[in-house]
Amino acid sequence: MISFLRRQTLQRVIGSLGLLLLSGCNIFPENQPLNYYELPARPLEPLTQQPAPYTLLLLTPYANRTLSTQRILVNPEGYEMRAYQGAAWVDTPPALLRDRIAQALLETQLVRAMTFAGESGSADLALQLHLYRFQVHYDNGQPVVHVQLNAQLLARRHGKILAVQPIHIKRPVTDGQTDLNQVISTFGQATDEVSQQLTQWLHQTLGDSQLTSQID
Repeated sequence: MISFLRRQTLQRVIGSLGLLLLSGCNIFPENQPLNYYELPARPLEPLTQQPAPYTLLLLTPYANRTLSTQRILVNPEGYEMRAYQGAAWVDTPPALLRDRIAQALLETQLVRAMTFAGESGSADLALQLHLYRFQVHYDNGQPVVHVQLNAQLLARRHGKILAVQPIHIKRPVTDGQTDLNQVISTFGQATDEVSQQLTQWLHQTLGDSQLTSQID
């Protein structure tokens, strides 16, 4: 009987310790009030008066599970990822980036038409993105917004990759301020630069005279 009671007590202690360890690993606190932030955007100028004669399917960027949360991420040191307390994006970074790029494509007038996954209609091309970083890093004590992705332009008919463009933007937060409004503003500037580089690359790629033969 005493042995049985000891086993029960030991099991309760081990169970409590396990719960304590699990709660200590949670870097994104739950059940706290959040303020939600939109991603600022600056309009881009048209790159051409005559859109390319293609329909483009814009896919939501692929990202790991951490980047697919709405929390605003910061890497203060080492390899630990944290989140700004009480703050979140209005949507996940992949969705925010997709919408920003869609806006940029409309503003620059690069293609005849654009569709999204799940919509009807066939597209000639697909723009596929892999998102690797969308966070603040402290580089030598200085907060810097990092947005890193890889873009691939594919022919929809046979899935061939026509062109690839890596993009990695590093934008220091103004005057090294850690104020969240400055951080959000810097994220907007970084994604504006991503949009500008991406649309310029697409403009050059779509203007390639050999592109039509590769699509067919």
